[in-house]
Amino acid sequence: MSLVGRLEDLALPDIFQIISLSKKTGTLVVRSRKGTGMVVFKDGQVIQAASDSIRDSLGNILVSQGMLAEASLSRALSLQKREADKPLGMILVEMGAVSAQTLEGVVRKQIEEIIYDLLAWEEGFFNFELGEIAPKDTIEIDTQEFLLKSGISAEYLLMEGTRLLDEKRQVERKAGGAPRPAPTAPQPPKQPITHHPSFEPAKEEFRTKIEKEEPRRELTALKSMFDELRFPTATAEVTLLILRYASEVVNRAILFMVKKDEVRGLGQFGIELRSKSADQVVRNIKIPLNKPSLFLTVIDSRRSYTGALEQNECNNYLATELGGDMPDTVLAIPLIVDGKIALVVYGDNLPDRKPIRGVDTLEIFMNQAGMALEKALLEKRIAELQKEKR
Repeated sequence: MSLVGRLEDLALPDIFQIISLSKKTGTLVVRSRKGTGMVVFKDGQVIQAASDSIRDSLGNILVSQGMLAEASLSRALSLQKREADKPLGMILVEMGAVSAQTLEGVVRKQIEEIIYDLLAWEEGFFNFELGEIAPKDTIEIDTQEFLLKSGISAEYLLMEGTRLLDEKRQVERKAGGAPRPAPTAPQPPKQPITHHPSFEPAKEEFRTKIEKEEPRRELTALKSMFDELRFPTATAEVTLLILRYASEVVNRAILFMVKKDEVRGLGQFGIELRSKSADQVVRNIKIPLNKPSLFLTVIDSRRSYTGALEQNECNNYLATELGGDMPDTVLAIPLIVDGKIALVVYGDNLPDRKPIRGVDTLEIFMNQAGMALEKALLEKRIAELQKEKR
């Protein structure tokens, strides 16, 4: 898996979820007008983070929190000059200036603060490099200071960061849009940390639950298909992967190709029709884009839809062609390539009408499929240009 793109197209929460679910190791670098951020993952866990916008050094944090004397910090920094490759935290622990527990608590809290700040970045560029590599970007602090070997669950950071961001937005709305400082997790205590006092019991229980939770069926499928999506050789390969993954979420799905004035059926799974070929029926479905329909809603908004299928001419035509039953709930998710909607995947849970679950993971897969298609098309154009030059 290789992730490169703009935050406007794929938000950081989605990126975190992808890396976490696929349990990848690598370095995520984010650049925006706010600065540069860096997050290192090990098997999907966050083990290191740094940001230009949060530049507090480990030594300053320990001293300001009353956990370390300035004289001890000066001595440790002098020792570090002789052993430049040795992290400051390790030197402080070996000196006996701070306990390993205290150090881990401070590093964990600093990583959380950095991640919560980064999750609010909505514009900029990102690059995820696979493998255990040193980042090429310069962050104006010693990033090795905030290395946590045990790692933190990326899903925990994502959920907690999203909660804090929502709280901030609610406060701003109540204040009439006046900017307020972003809420952050409580600062580390001034005494050596024991029994994780930096986290309330409920939060610690929530963290444990998240970190030990077994992946849902669709999440397991998502992980297994990411590698297949890395090097697509043709558009048809990507469309087949989309239908394969959609089968983990819904009972029936159809992939529609978006044309200038209509959408056309491209492929399907799960459609069963009496005395008719489902594939042939789907390929003959054409829905105009000059009349109200589920597809017009999704294309105009450029957003996914999950809910009831509204009664109108085009939607009724679709239901009739697919057997005549009206589903309780449908989903429609656009696939965007080069800024344009190229495909829409439709799904429902007929005939058993069970609730549709796992839509979030299908949206993530569609995002990645769009990027994979962009990559395949770019490589095809490059090959054609090289052929023309010969």
